Amino acid sequence: MSLIKVFADFINSDINLNERVIALSKNSIIDCFGAMILGSDTEIVRKVEGLASSKGNSTVVGFGNGYSAKDAAFINGISSHELELDDTSSSNLGHPTAAVLPALLAVAEERNCSGMELLESFVIATEIECKLGRICARELHRRGWHCSSITGVVGAAAGCGALLKLDTEKMRACLGISASLASGIRENFGTPTKSIHIGKTSENGVLAAYLAEKGLTSSINALDGKEGYLCLYTAKNYEPFKKEFADTLGNDYDICSPGFTIKRYPSCSSTHRAIDAFIDIIQENHINYDDIENISIGLSDSALRELVTPNPTTGDEAKFSIGFQIALLMLNIANTPKSYTKSIVDDERVQKVIRKTSMYHEPRFDGLPADMGVGPAQVNIETKDGKIYSKERAFPVGHLTNPMSDKDIKKKFMDCSVNILGKERSAKLYECLLNLENSDSIRKVLEICY
Repeated sequence: MSLIKVFADFINSDINLNERVIALSKNSIIDCFGAMILGSDTEIVRKVEGLASSKGNSTVVGFGNGYSAKDAAFINGISSHELELDDTSSSNLGHPTAAVLPALLAVAEERNCSGMELLESFVIATEIECKLGRICARELHRRGWHCSSITGVVGAAAGCGALLKLDTEKMRACLGISASLASGIRENFGTPTKSIHIGKTSENGVLAAYLAEKGLTSSINALDGKEGYLCLYTAKNYEPFKKEFADTLGNDYDICSPGFTIKRYPSCSSTHRAIDAFIDIIQENHINYDDIENISIGLSDSALRELVTPNPTTGDEAKFSIGFQIALLMLNIANTPKSYTKSIVDDERVQKVIRKTSMYHEPRFDGLPADMGVGPAQVNIETKDGKIYSKERAFPVGHLTNPMSDKDIKKKFMDCSVNILGKERSAKLYECLLNLENSDSIRKVLEICY
């Protein structure tokens, strides 16, 4: 059976959302809304919003209503990812929520769907993109693709198709169309184009679903054929996965196992384990920052490939520099998006810490099970008296093994949204999202977002 048939059968089956699935989905949606709201107040989003020309009934967060669903998905996708605040997945080595939620919101608003319908589509979208990621994300990553934008477009299309209630044949066409719309290269990490990847992912998910709804068709083998998605993007053969793969869909949902990681810092997820391990060493050994001579960090080959700018010259590049993150800690500078500026990057005190920090390849972190993502971080601190302190961190704070509390998730959301929406509207939006399954209209939720 083709992979498209497997996915379409799952999407059109009864979706069982238990309390845990709903709770974790709402956490990721709340978190993404916060990132989207804060991201809407950035130079790149203002520039892109100025290019929107077509009109419709969808909302661009921070700007207003009256956009086409495709434009809203594109702009909101950029906003969600621009500040590197959105959650991550080990399975697809990327950003599961930002890649699909803007697309789902645009379609749900246009068709006046309920909160529960949005939740169901979100679980479908993230399940498809992450289970697909378990097949191919490592090879995508090795070849230089931005995994979020390659697997995410299939997930976004699946979720949008579910909202449009596409029948089996049209759902298959939707997935096949999405296979031709995937793109995003890691060479653009450290530049504003990285967030464009996510905008296009969401926009193309909407496009694939609407094209299928209109009756356009595609190959049933577009994902796993000899000249299909898996072969061309990864040289991966689906055959070894066919026998048992269908049984993994929804059993358990990827959002529950291994789960998504909600970020504490606005930087590439491959920096987070190292930051947390560094904090652990300092706190456990009561080390004074002034006594630190050198810092070395052992990472997998996958993590090293993501950290493309260890010696940053811009705020965008600083998102991919562990040395910059450690400098913020040591200099007591808040690790918030406002600190990712050229003036702070160029600060000689920051540069001094960056020069003290080095990365090296740790082979034992390569090739670990998919649940481990890019693998652990080994942090070694050498003090001026010659002592060496080490700590290995398998997962960052925010992973389901060490989750952020509801209180911390709310604080992050409010910190992101208050200066844009005001305290009253931010609190109202948070409560609406917290009770999303009881909302009768996504339109009412998005009315609060501008």
